[in-house]
Amino acid sequence: MSNTTVIDYSDTNGAGTVTIVNNPFSNGKKYNAKFDRVTVNIDNLIARIEKKGLDTDTFALKHSASLFKAEILEALGKGEAVNLLDLGVFYIAASAIGDTVETVTISDFQVRFTPSKLANDAVSALKVKKVALSAPSPIIATITDLYTGEETNVLTQGKSVLLSGALLKITGEEGGVFFAPATEQETPTVNEEMWVKVPRLIRNSAKELEFYLPEVLEADKKYCIVLKTNSSKGTNTTKKSYTTAYSSVVSLK
Repeated sequence: MSNTTVIDYSDTNGAGTVTIVNNPFSNGKKYNAKFDRVTVNIDNLIARIEKKGLDTDTFALKHSASLFKAEILEALGKGEAVNLLDLGVFYIAASAIGDTVETVTISDFQVRFTPSKLANDAVSALKVKKVALSAPSPIIATITDLYTGEETNVLTQGKSVLLSGALLKITGEEGGVFFAPATEQETPTVNEEMWVKVPRLIRNSAKELEFYLPEVLEADKKYCIVLKTNSSKGTNTTKKSYTTAYSSVVSLK
């Protein structure tokens, strides 16, 4: 929050652009959709209140907002969940790493937010003014444990794995195949420091990736296989930006 008063503000008309991306993992859902984000901050919101002529004091509003912000952060720091004006609840999530209760380590504390029905109802009347298809990303169609020869999501520790699909070729210094601990929502943890990179690819093509499972991966722990590449259309030609894709949850035996 700034220390200056904003007199300008932006209004939208309740219609936005939806970007769709290929989704090979959900039953019957060919695409995932994302409503493109237009972000307003507290200064913008206060300016909109002022515009409505509600006889409010701009500086008092900003001061009150600062006090609420400080109290919310203090509550989160105490491990408390916070109901934010009945719009939803901020709560604390964590990751557990270890084979047994005695050896488990709790880490990766993060704040998450669950919106309320009131907040979800507020967006129910939104309209779509444009649909755009995102740049193509790698698609993992099958995962094969080459030790057993089976297409499976339960892989044999230390053995080789084959990924088949489209646009899989890994390029770029930051590119690679990673095993990321899976969250409760079965998505990769956002903390990339916890990702384990596959050190060497035996096969690296647009349709197939083959590699040995890193020895440090833990049995019975859930992971997502994350692909990160700047390959253009699965070729040796590279682009400036990287695309990522991830598998459904896998585990080791």
